[in-house]
Amino acid sequence: MMIASIPPEWAYIIVYQDEPEEGYQIFADGHFEVYITNNLSDYGNWIGVYMLLEKDLIPRSTWFLFVHDTCKFLDGAAELTPKIVNEYHDTDVELLWLCNIGQCNICLIRGMAIEIGNSLYKNIPNFTKMETIELERNFTHPLSPKSFDVIQEFLQIPPIELGRRCVYHDKFARSVLLFRSIGMEKYYFFILKEEEHPRLP
Repeated sequence: MMIASIPPEWAYIIVYQDEPEEGYQIFADGHFEVYITNNLSDYGNWIGVYMLLEKDLIPRSTWFLFVHDTCKFLDGAAELTPKIVNEYHDTDVELLWLCNIGQCNICLIRGMAIEIGNSLYKNIPNFTKMETIELERNFTHPLSPKSFDVIQEFLQIPPIELGRRCVYHDKFARSVLLFRSIGMEKYYFFILKEEEHPRLP
């Protein structure tokens, strides 16, 4: 569902985690798939994208929009994200959080911030779900991307809670969070304790 919602003019990279070995593929339509052995939830993006940067397969000046598989772009996303990139491209900002509290680690990121994330996460085999939540919310944690020594900004646009909705099937409703800055919905469960996920993805 998420891939089908990506604006057709965008290039994209899918990072698969917990794979038996590292590698990547380039497909005829131009998208990349990267395979990493770590299992770090959204923190695997830093490793996967850095792998392509290190091999000079993508330009180092590129901005990357880091999102999860449990997202969907809405009408208007194709214009909103490039507008933000154009506004910040000639600044010193390396990491741009797309709502006022950096929720769900959804961000626009480039260069040095990706290198720092890769160096921190590449030797960590896995995070538990509760560890990923801690890193998202604790801005001073040394492994939190919000503590990276780069210039960061938070767009002062609060996300909107749209309540619960059945997204993938009729049995389990997810909470829906609207990122107005980029025209995207994020679907999630409130996690209170570590346990097997009630439904995948």
